[in-house]
Amino acid sequence: MAATVINGLGIQYDVSGAGPPVLFLNGHGSRAAHWARQRRALESRYRVITFDNRHDMTGEPDYPVPQLADDAVALLDHLGIERAHVVGPSTGGLIAQEMALRHPERVRSLTLASAWPHIGPLHQITQPVLVLAGAEDTLMPPHLSRALAQAIPNARFRQMPGGPGFIAEHSDLFNEALLDFLAWLGAASA
Repeated sequence: MAATVINGLGIQYDVSGAGPPVLFLNGHGSRAAHWARQRRALESRYRVITFDNRHDMTGEPDYPVPQLADDAVALLDHLGIERAHVVGPSTGGLIAQEMALRHPERVRSLTLASAWPHIGPLHQITQPVLVLAGAEDTLMPPHLSRALAQAIPNARFRQMPGGPGFIAEHSDLFNEALLDFLAWLGAASA
């Protein structure tokens, strides 16, 4: 892990691999280390970026989503990355949507997993989006994720096995879905 100061706060981050950048945002209660399986699956073709955001670093739970989105963009600035594919589960999905709305030029695509719909104008998110939902998820039932996908013009919906922790429970299937989506976008050559 490396460290830098982002918007006045020390942030720990990790970058590995080579290729088009993929930025992983953390869901509520998770840390950058939770993306280890995805890192291993992607780093042979992609530049994988993970970081512990400000509520991970300070223990304060109530930072506004716009601040967390600005932090993610500031990290991209620090790394010299113009655009990235952004992956966000749960709260990370809200941050990802905020990034697409506030900084659309910085977001190549979104992958949203068990993500709540943003209260902003979702029809303004024009990047390609993959919305994933766990079939047995009771925190974010699949029908809500399907509605999120329908509200975003260029979104695709895919249901996965498992509940709210389907990324960890079925990491191979999650990784396959993410890699298929990135390949469909032509990300490896973009």
